[in-house]
Amino acid sequence: MQMKKEHITQITENLSDITANTQEMNGTIEEIASISEESAAGIEETAASSQQASSSMEEIAGSSEQLAKTAEELNDIVQRFKL
Repeated sequence: MQMKKEHITQITENLSDITANTQEMNGTIEEIASISEESAAGIEETAASSQQASSSMEEIAGSSEQLAKTAEELNDIVQRFKL
């Protein structure tokens, strides 16, 4: 009878340890999930910023081309006056 009582006590302690470890693991998993969500949000922000920068660069390139054409046209006009 004493042997059964010791086994039951040991089983109860083991189950308590398992429960405590499981709760600790759940907490760790929740932290990892939270950090992953924050990382994903940061990556999305970075991607959006990169797209915005790319769009701005395209606009600048287009404006530069327009300015170059205007400069050529003005140069042609000035050349006419020199003749």
